[in-house]
Amino acid sequence: MKVFLNLIKTTDDAGNERYRKAALTSLMNVASQAIQMATGLISVPLALNYVGVERFGIWMTLSTALAFITFSDFGVGIGTQDRMSKLAAVGLHGEARGTFTSSMLFAIVLAALLLAISWFVVPRIGLATLFSLKSEAAIRDIVPTTLMVVLVFALGLVAGIVQRAFSALQDGFFIALIQAVSRVLSLALLFVVVSAGMGLPALVFVVGGLSSAAIVAVGTPILLRRYPWLRPERTSLANMFDRQSLHEVLKVGLLGLGASVAIYLVNNSALVLMSAKQGAASSADYAVLLKLVGIPLMVLTYALLPLWPAIAEANAKRDFAWIGHAYKKYKRITQAVAVVSAVGILLFGRQAISMWTRNAEVVPSNGLLLATAGFMVLGFWNALTSVFLNGLSMYRSQATVGLLLAFVSVVVAAYVPSGYGKESIIWIIGCGYFLRCLMMQIQIGSFLRCNRIFPEVKE
Repeated sequence: MKVFLNLIKTTDDAGNERYRKAALTSLMNVASQAIQMATGLISVPLALNYVGVERFGIWMTLSTALAFITFSDFGVGIGTQDRMSKLAAVGLHGEARGTFTSSMLFAIVLAALLLAISWFVVPRIGLATLFSLKSEAAIRDIVPTTLMVVLVFALGLVAGIVQRAFSALQDGFFIALIQAVSRVLSLALLFVVVSAGMGLPALVFVVGGLSSAAIVAVGTPILLRRYPWLRPERTSLANMFDRQSLHEVLKVGLLGLGASVAIYLVNNSALVLMSAKQGAASSADYAVLLKLVGIPLMVLTYALLPLWPAIAEANAKRDFAWIGHAYKKYKRITQAVAVVSAVGILLFGRQAISMWTRNAEVVPSNGLLLATAGFMVLGFWNALTSVFLNGLSMYRSQATVGLLLAFVSVVVAAYVPSGYGKESIIWIIGCGYFLRCLMMQIQIGSFLRCNRIFPEVKE
């Protein structure tokens, strides 16, 4: 009986520590994102007035490529976090170190190849003609700006591994702190770049690359200092690279990547289809509405993300009771946020957008508001279920069935006649989204039923 009570106490202590770390990281994540939003509000008009409309357009067009950092590492970041969480949880530090160093070397080699290829290819593409540039300043800046965007992209690949390692060890607070400080510094340096006339490439690095550079330069030493067992023991780079570890990372990572692509497709297809079917101007109201509904969704997503490594650790230690308790607790929070956000959008969405934009053309119809609010609620549901399934390393159905549902719903929406209205696109894609969330909900319920240990833990 004494041994059993000690086990319960240890489990409770460990569970409370998971909650503490997750809460700390969540708060810093939200603060960091708030700083990023504020920085964006200040930097956009400042940069626009500094570089002009044409060069600003170049920057925005090239910066869309940065969204693909998540998909460009072949899932190594996701796989690294998944594998390191499990290994560190059960004390297999040597294997966790091999996973980290192998993934880091892979990202560095990938980044170096990208930079080398770009250095030779970019100047020979004829970007000025491709972008139909007219001003001398834009023509002069296009090549160095493109190369700078590639550099920012490459830094993001390497920084991503460091970030995933912190997350795997439930120390994401440090990454969020580094990002918050670097974003404040970025805003300060933005004024320096503008006042000194340092050009568009410098502007791109300060706004887009400083955070990744800080994670690599500051985050890596902090990580190795906090976890000395992550420091490479071998002097040879070839010996630091563990082929088997990378294979395991990629095996999980590619499934995680498929799940990420599926949700990216779901979240971004409606706007593209609206623009293609009815013209870019007709999608402006939905684009603005997305900005509004994205705020509560962003807050909840960044609040839930720190649970991922905590669930992975609990699963590795077979602490299923804590997983059940955490699911029940965060399910209630998610439901409350969803209800409040949906009601708020439906009651005050039109007024908020009217006051914010002072443009009647982008105030959405009631039908569009209702469809988008429903889609937002599905986003909350997806955020909760995907975090728990990711922590349990259950990616396969998210990647396979999720991709299939996303593809089918987007194809069906693409063939809907324009006369049915923009709302029909959202509802059709939302049907696929609903089935995806339902599938994931069933998986979580099945896991909890199969692994329930204590009767007081209910789904």
